[in-house]
Amino acid sequence: MCPFSTNIHFDYDGHYSKDGDDYEWIPTDARLYAISFKTSSLEEITYSLLKERICRKMEIDPFTKRLNLGYIPLVVEPKRQSYILDDEDVFVYLTSVDREQRRSILHVEDIEELQIVQITEQLSRVGESSCSRNYCERESGYGEEDNVDIGLEHDEHPHKKQKKSRL
Repeated sequence: MCPFSTNIHFDYDGHYSKDGDDYEWIPTDARLYAISFKTSSLEEITYSLLKERICRKMEIDPFTKRLNLGYIPLVVEPKRQSYILDDEDVFVYLTSVDREQRRSILHVEDIEELQIVQITEQLSRVGESSCSRNYCERESGYGEEDNVDIGLEHDEHPHKKQKKSRL
């Protein structure tokens, strides 16, 4: 099959805001960007390829920035944002057009590194809570078993060794 072009217009860096029942995209600047894919089918345009091309166009390092891709479908009322999370979402975005065959503008939210650090810190706190709970359980005697002197082989699960020692 002959390759054809799929053009995607996107707005880089902005945010969604609720206006009554509808959501709207508030851009940081008024510039629109475009990328074009020459493929034999829309299925060839994957989530990772789309993000890679946006990063290349915007000259940003995909390893230091987290991007959220989304759009407001032209065919949905009230207007709500729809996020693109995987290849299937990309295909739905590419094939969702209105009666005039127009596609929604793709919205690219640039998530700051600071927010990524905060998420990492939250995950760390979850780990601390888990350790604290285990410590409390140990102090209360809950879950203790008679396996104090049982030697474990390297990479052996403690419950498997216990079962062997009780037989």
